[in-house]
Amino acid sequence: MSRPAAGGSRRLFLVLGSIGAAALLVRRDGRRAPAHPDLEGSELRQAARRAELCSAANAAGVGLRGEYFTAERCAGAPLLVRLDGTIDFDTSLDWPAEYHDRPPRSVRWSGWVKPTLSGHYRFHAGAGDARIVVARQPLAGPDAPPGGASLELAAGRFYPIRIDLEHIAHDTAEQRIRLEWTAPHGARFLVPRALLYLPAEGLAPPAT
Repeated sequence: MSRPAAGGSRRLFLVLGSIGAAALLVRRDGRRAPAHPDLEGSELRQAARRAELCSAANAAGVGLRGEYFTAERCAGAPLLVRLDGTIDFDTSLDWPAEYHDRPPRSVRWSGWVKPTLSGHYRFHAGAGDARIVVARQPLAGPDAPPGGASLELAAGRFYPIRIDLEHIAHDTAEQRIRLEWTAPHGARFLVPRALLYLPAEGLAPPAT
């Protein structure tokens, strides 16, 4: 990759690590420099490494399979099956013209998730009635413990994941579902597409 010209623009990223919030200046040539001399040290480097491990640049996933149903509770045959890269779903979106008269009433996403950092993870869906099951463990929704649950995941392993939204509220623009997780270093963010894989019947994940 070519090096940027001198005086080129720089981008500032906020990296959340175990030490809290640490600002890093990231140059386009990939080299990091502390935004302030006082931020130098082993703890800062460790925080940066943890954030990088959880970034989308370190894997090659494509997303999850989305199955959209005309009935609630994901009943019957799906009306629409598609690849959804990230789960960031707004029920106010415009459906394709052929579905205007019969918009989906429920949706299920399924596939694999591959963490890049070992530790305990908590999953979040945004919608309170959405179910999240990872490695057969209910982590969010009606079947999960009150307040949700955490699950220990190993870096580089594939874990089956399923998210069920049993009722899509088309009469409100406020319903949104976002598949997020709280990573071991404490930051909460959208699970990136690069860490999500299609289910085995669609595309088996590569052996590790």
